[in-house]
Amino acid sequence: MRPLRQQLLIWLLGGMLVSSLLAGVALYVQVHEEANELFDYQLKQMAASLPAQLTLPTPPIWGPDPEEDQDIVMQVWDRNGQPLYASNRALALPRYLPNGFHTVTTRDEQWRVYAITRHDHIIQVAQPTSVRQELAAGLAARSLLPFAVLIPALALLIWVAVGRSLAPLQRVADALRRRSPDAMQALPNDNLPPEIRPLVDALNSLLERLDEALATQRAFVADAAHELRTPLAALKLQLQLAERANTPAVRAAAIAKLHERLDRATHLVAQLLTLARQEPRMATRKFAAVNLAELARQVVADRSPLAERRNIDLGVAADAVEVSTQGDVDSLRILLGNLVDNAIRYTPPGGRVDVNVQSVNGQPVLSVLDNGPGIPIEERERVFDRFYRREGSGVTGSGLGLAIVQNIAEQHGAVVVLTDNPEGAGLRVEVRFPG
Repeated sequence: MRPLRQQLLIWLLGGMLVSSLLAGVALYVQVHEEANELFDYQLKQMAASLPAQLTLPTPPIWGPDPEEDQDIVMQVWDRNGQPLYASNRALALPRYLPNGFHTVTTRDEQWRVYAITRHDHIIQVAQPTSVRQELAAGLAARSLLPFAVLIPALALLIWVAVGRSLAPLQRVADALRRRSPDAMQALPNDNLPPEIRPLVDALNSLLERLDEALATQRAFVADAAHELRTPLAALKLQLQLAERANTPAVRAAAIAKLHERLDRATHLVAQLLTLARQEPRMATRKFAAVNLAELARQVVADRSPLAERRNIDLGVAADAVEVSTQGDVDSLRILLGNLVDNAIRYTPPGGRVDVNVQSVNGQPVLSVLDNGPGIPIEERERVFDRFYRREGSGVTGSGLGLAIVQNIAEQHGAVVVLTDNPEGAGLRVEVRFPG
């Protein structure tokens, strides 16, 4: 695509040239027509300028030398048609009737003739059209001389105006070009034309969002590095203990502990990868209708083996309704899966976890209910922070499950609410989607 400056110059200069050409042609034609009208008026005035008492001798009086070149020929006849006077004998023309203007061709040349009858005399004045055209063309051409100065002046003015108008945009581009990759400060938007200011404001908004995203990513990487350091160190220590085991029983216990720590590290890495995938905004994803009841049945079926190993009754509530919401089905499956995993992990053996789908005042609500220890009210805000784990819960985890849930819910415009189990001990987690 051509540069904006080049496009503006082409359109403005081209438009100016075309407009000047059309104006010049129109002016030329108008001046040409007015010159012909002026010449007609001249012929008419010459015919009317003869005195009323014209005294001529009986024989015709001929004008100047026939060989003298004259632009205008004047002839006079009496009432009977007898020639009385001719300004140029060699260019004498026939008498043309009726009175008025005539354009005739005689002697292989075109003439403009004006005839009038005054005081018993017929007066005829004629002029070659070639002479008229030459004079009219000269007048019209001289009228176009100002365009020879106007067109270059306008072209220079357009060139300067385009350059000065695009200078603020060039300054913004230079300011961006000189910046380092990690410079996220806002661009100055003062002394900018109103047409460019929205672009700079949009760039500043983008820089602000990028700064927030980079800060979030830096914090995430720092937290992840810190959290991974502990399980990796524990794995190395446990491996050393297994290597130093001197009996099969001690070695088996060390290896079992090693598997446990490896599972914890694997779970942490899986949660970190899930959070990293869900962290970017979902603006590029296309939402579609998701049947929450069907989604609940799929997630419960996937987690049933884990619940059975812990002797936990996991299922979808009997009063679940078929409700749909707009969203990304894979992300919502991760959201519900984390809620069910947390409920299974914190619910004691022999407990119960129910997944329910309801419509409250036209608003889809997805809930997970368990009869575990619950979460104290004062900690319900903090549990959504990354890597936050409650002290004394007796359950190991990465502290990322509810952070992932919160992130996905925000991307869907949903709200996560933690309340007590209305049926007794435990926790109820509700995800309220927009209606």
